[in-house]
Amino acid sequence: MIWLMEGFASQRGILQALRCALTAEKWCNRQGTPLQLMASHRHFRPEITHLADVELREPADPTQKLAFILDTIARYSVTLIHAGRADPWFEEHRSQIEAQGVVLITGTRSLENLLLADDKYRFSLQLAQHGIAHTPACLVDSLPALKAALKSIKSDFTELCIKPNQGIYGCGYWRLDDHASADLVLRKPETRRINTQTYLDIVEKSGGLSQPMLVMPYLPGPECSIDMVTEQGHTLAVLGRRKNNALQQFFTEGEEVELARRVAALLHADGLINVQTRADHEGKPRVLECNLRPSGGVPYGLESGINLPAIMVASRLGLPLSAQKLHHCNVRILDHAVHIPSPRVNS
Repeated sequence: MIWLMEGFASQRGILQALRCALTAEKWCNRQGTPLQLMASHRHFRPEITHLADVELREPADPTQKLAFILDTIARYSVTLIHAGRADPWFEEHRSQIEAQGVVLITGTRSLENLLLADDKYRFSLQLAQHGIAHTPACLVDSLPALKAALKSIKSDFTELCIKPNQGIYGCGYWRLDDHASADLVLRKPETRRINTQTYLDIVEKSGGLSQPMLVMPYLPGPECSIDMVTEQGHTLAVLGRRKNNALQQFFTEGEEVELARRVAALLHADGLINVQTRADHEGKPRVLECNLRPSGGVPYGLESGINLPAIMVASRLGLPLSAQKLHHCNVRILDHAVHIPSPRVNS
């Protein structure tokens, strides 16, 4: 049994990718029985879990989590667990889970590296120390510090942006524009652009910064998202996506890929991870951040001819897998609806 535990937006796509591999490759366990997929989540998410052969509800209480995992491993003969969230809990309990003979994939094998990737400022310092092209940043935790940073950085960079030092999904990111109209944030919030003074006024009226923020130069792009299969810092497979609004272009080579490989080695990445880059004003890519978990865009890769989740599982379990080659270079991102049945208690 291959068990996919709660993840972010990619869990459904990873299940789809592994289902494709199970069907095409006819994967079996050591006893010759066809492998199956199991999915679990803390919430009622049938659009995800219904894609698996077995679906479970994870306990909301973290104190019950280890017993739940150990019982499930024994009950369903689990051979591999993929944790879709970059959660320190798994690193703290890794030895107890792996003692059951299970392969545990979390994106890392070190709590230290997990926390480093989550702290964007410390991560940028490590990139600088290792000579990896990155986006310089200034960490601020108060309104006076923010104003001082804006004044200082503008001497070298005319366009700036700001984002939380910790967080996901780009929440809290804003491009600071001295010349934007004050009401731009109301008329076009999707542009993530705000007048600089308006931003400062809002922060002041809110009582100051609610969390540490990074002030950074704004890079014109393009932005790239590089999904990678890694094992103890070594890159086994890579698929990059160059973003252009709804259109994304796949690639497997180039400067962005080489930067991503160096980041994976630096963090001793272990699993399906994602590195984000953006090009500066000279067209040179710089690392923005690394997520030691699958990105929401992993499912898009199924249209490329390269099945990253299948590569990850096949490499860990010694399973056969057909050659993975890039066949299609462009995809367009579309929204679609999925039927959700009435909530019920999952066993």
